[in-house]
Amino acid sequence: MSITEREKLVLNAIVNYYLNFGDTIGSRTLVKKYGIDLSSATIRNVMADLEDMGFIAKTHTSSGRIPTDKGYKYYLDELLKVEKLTKQERENIELAYENRVNELDMLLQQTSTLLSKLTTYAGIAMEPAVMIERVKKIELVHIDNLMIVAIIVLENRSVRTKKLILKEPITKEELQELAEEINERLKLEELTQTDIEDYIIGKKKLIPKVAQHYEEDGKLFINNVPSIFRDKHVNEVSEALELFNQRKDIRGIFEHIINTRNTTDGRVEVVFGDELGIRGLEDYSFVYSTYSIGDSQGVIGVIGPKRMAYSKTMGLIKYVTQEVNKVINQNQIERKEEIDER
Repeated sequence: MSITEREKLVLNAIVNYYLNFGDTIGSRTLVKKYGIDLSSATIRNVMADLEDMGFIAKTHTSSGRIPTDKGYKYYLDELLKVEKLTKQERENIELAYENRVNELDMLLQQTSTLLSKLTTYAGIAMEPAVMIERVKKIELVHIDNLMIVAIIVLENRSVRTKKLILKEPITKEELQELAEEINERLKLEELTQTDIEDYIIGKKKLIPKVAQHYEEDGKLFINNVPSIFRDKHVNEVSEALELFNQRKDIRGIFEHIINTRNTTDGRVEVVFGDELGIRGLEDYSFVYSTYSIGDSQGVIGVIGPKRMAYSKTMGLIKYVTQEVNKVINQNQIERKEEIDER
């Protein structure tokens, strides 16, 4: 069913009013506040048609209307104009990245903090789930004769830490020799983290099935989680609170989104919680963009209530993502130059 220009005008005003004030709006308010050049009677007829089409709905406490999820989605896809940042806002974001961070972990932590401050929602920054990244060096820490900790430093300066159970006892001296042997290979060969693990396992000193991971590949940084629950239109929070306390679950949500949608780098996307089919997320919204490291995608964005300032938020995320991509690209260029000089 097509929607007329008049219906678009009224729907846009209804959604805007609800996002800004969190309340229903009637025909008279639409005329006064938004200067729509239609009579109240005509607007009431348009609102009735929009309600029949499922874009808006009445509440139990008022004769005014609020947008439905269908109305929200149409607004985001067809009506929303992403707000342009002011010169001062752009300069403030650029200043945050002026002292360029070489370590990916620190860059993403800085980004999640910045987004939470800029938007007042929960800022999210996530490493790619899988990164095929060359290893720069490795350190093996002797805990006792049957346990070591492997600290793997990648070329992008991020760090992976793993606790490994040994099949046979190993002394500090033997462990040091093993680390030196691996680092000598790294000077001559381009090795990934998987290559390193296979090499160590090939020494038959480890039990692969028993090896325990302290950290999963791909870290998640999230700031300002309490902001998620401040909106008065968020209903039951207990299930969502439990979910947001588990970073692994949040990672899983974003990995699912990326794997099931065609997300283009730099494009800002919006996913409503109820689209994910996860109980407790019905009143929440995920607004995100992606950045790339090689062929892998990471996520930058925010989590907040469905009644969110989308126009402003999407503009901020878009600009921050551009700055993050600039830093990552420059770091990759410099690392390539370093490798070429060896």
